[in-house]
Amino acid sequence: MRGPGLFISFEGIDGSGKSTQARLLAEALRGQGREVVLTREPGGSPGAEEIRKLVLEGDGDRWSAETELLLFTAARRDHLERTIAPAIAAGKVVICDRFADSTRMYQGLSRGDLRAAVDQLHDLMIGREPDLTLLI
Repeated sequence: MRGPGLFISFEGIDGSGKSTQARLLAEALRGQGREVVLTREPGGSPGAEEIRKLVLEGDGDRWSAETELLLFTAARRDHLERTIAPAIAAGKVVICDRFADSTRMYQGLSRGDLRAAVDQLHDLMIGREPDLTLLI
């Protein structure tokens, strides 16, 4: 799914400034004449935004770690197909507030011992890493 564009993700704990830094980078690149898609996870496409609501709203304990992993993977797949890959193929810079590393940490390690399942699902359904990840 690689194209002439560039895929950058920002990762870090909640409140660390990921969204702010992603926005500032997008503004700077646009100022240089680059076409930029600023997006987020979970979310970033209509289907992924619907899944975001399911996961983030309501009782946080209603999903098992395994179910939550499947929901995040489904959201990421839709986001990749409908937003990220087309933008990269069109030569745009995609800047994403979170991507797979967040799932590796939250669902893979902190919500359960699911790191192997996270990696397996990512390889099978996503198969894409950012060209650059900035950890804050």
